[in-house]
Amino acid sequence: MIDTLKKFKNLQESEELLLAYQGNITDSLTSNLLNLAENKLAMVEYNSRTKKKVFNILVEVLQNIYHNQDEIKNSTDEFKEILIMVVKGTTSYDIISGNYINKKNTDLLKKRIEEINQLTNDELRAKYRSKLDEGVFSDKGRAGLGIMDMVRKSGQPLEFGFKPINNDYAYFSLQVKIKH
Repeated sequence: MIDTLKKFKNLQESEELLLAYQGNITDSLTSNLLNLAENKLAMVEYNSRTKKKVFNILVEVLQNIYHNQDEIKNSTDEFKEILIMVVKGTTSYDIISGNYINKKNTDLLKKRIEEINQLTNDELRAKYRSKLDEGVFSDKGRAGLGIMDMVRKSGQPLEFGFKPINNDYAYFSLQVKIKH
């Protein structure tokens, strides 16, 4: 199980840490983080396919956090904070995120991620296309493809964990590895 906060403390002084942000997320901040990440990647990664993968997965992670923050809209600012990191390791880039979620959603999210992590590439592709063909969107206007997209683009299962905070909230940690 991954613990985003602990990982952040261990990486704060590391040269492997390309990007780190902790605080509230807004639409304009998301754009700024993506611009910063794109510039940092341009300085350290020469393979354009790898850069594109890392950037696209970062977009997906940030979109998921931004769109799912509705469920904690009425909470204190403390529970609206997120943590996002991009780390360049020796064999992979890691996109690591942490955000608060409503505890009632942890079981469903855990089940969805575990189910998607178990699929072969062919099964994942078929499920993804099936979801697209269904054209069924949630009340928030999304088809629920984000997790599948991250696994498809990275080619790796997602690492994740939940840390209970109180009766209402848990801290959701997610790590996506992109081999280079």
